[in-house]
Amino acid sequence: MAYIAVNSTGNFVALKINADGVDYDSNVSAAFVAGNANVMTVPALQEVTLNASPGTFRWQQLDNASELVVTTPSTNSVAVTLVMDDTTFFSNVAATPALVDIVNNKTKVYFRLGWQGLSSGDRFIQGKGYLTALAPTVSPGSPVWTTPITIEVDGEYTRGNVA
Repeated sequence: MAYIAVNSTGNFVALKINADGVDYDSNVSAAFVAGNANVMTVPALQEVTLNASPGTFRWQQLDNASELVVTTPSTNSVAVTLVMDDTTFFSNVAATPALVDIVNNKTKVYFRLGWQGLSSGDRFIQGKGYLTALAPTVSPGSPVWTTPITIEVDGEYTRGNVA
């Protein structure tokens, strides 16, 4: 068994989002990130949670001593917490929208989450969805701005290896 370690040099979790309107779902090639000024590498990730939760419908019948269950469509999301930086949150690059604008404008994003980075051969999960749960906070005990962000996934995940 090989564990997926993220604590050695070059093996860091990477999240890239793209709000340019191009559907990358069926494209597991490097085209998602290659030469596209609209791709934002989400910096300073603290926590990442990938949710893939099929729903269930349960019922009871008079002729059975146990409940019966069938699955319903999955609810998928990616939740991250990050330390904010000025460029990512407010964006000073014309081609790259700011996180706050993506949320305010309800822009569909395409994302790629690299388990150990996004170098050639690295595994990833990607999909499309909407950014939600932006809630920047700061306090005396945590004197840098941090924020959770959730990508509410529209559809299924696609997995692959970076070309």
